[in-house]
Amino acid sequence: MIQLDIISHQLTIIIGIIMFIFGLIGNILNICIFTNWSRSRRTAINNNNNNRTNNSSLYLLVSSIANLILIIYPLPTRILFDGYQYQVTQRDVFILCKFRYYVMHTCDIISLTCVCMATFDRYLISSRNVRFRHMSTTRQGTKFIIFLIIFILGLHSIPLIIYYNVSTTGQCIIYFSIYLNYYRYTFQIFFH
Repeated sequence: MIQLDIISHQLTIIIGIIMFIFGLIGNILNICIFTNWSRSRRTAINNNNNNRTNNSSLYLLVSSIANLILIIYPLPTRILFDGYQYQVTQRDVFILCKFRYYVMHTCDIISLTCVCMATFDRYLISSRNVRFRHMSTTRQGTKFIIFLIIFILGLHSIPLIIYYNVSTTGQCIIYFSIYLNYYRYTFQIFFH
């Protein structure tokens, strides 16, 4: 059993570092591509081309930024906890427990929601129905929707900061039973 624990810790460290490196490179490249794509579309519109704006690139840009935040903060702490067996104490409970889960769940839901919105926007733009094509929002509308998504989902994750705490074994757990049931049966099933 002890041998399996050692193998598990080593795999967590190795796979975590590989995920960190490739995730960092991939998300930075995505951000560069979607930023340039968004800028080039704006230039084409300013030159009086009648191209329709591509709002899905904004959604995918926000999704890549949220994924980059997930790679930079929660993943190294996961490697620290599971790979190196670092125990969380009351001294660092906010940064390593409460704020980590807040960032992790907020960015995770923002990324998933933005990918869904990009898919829906592509559906609207490519629809044969003229009414559906006109339902695709303007650039300012898309920026407002993205701001609204980030704001609402940020508010949705606030109970994670309130109800997560450190157990006597040094693990981050939810102490409030009603929120724990909501988290298990609603959040984990429908938002992941």
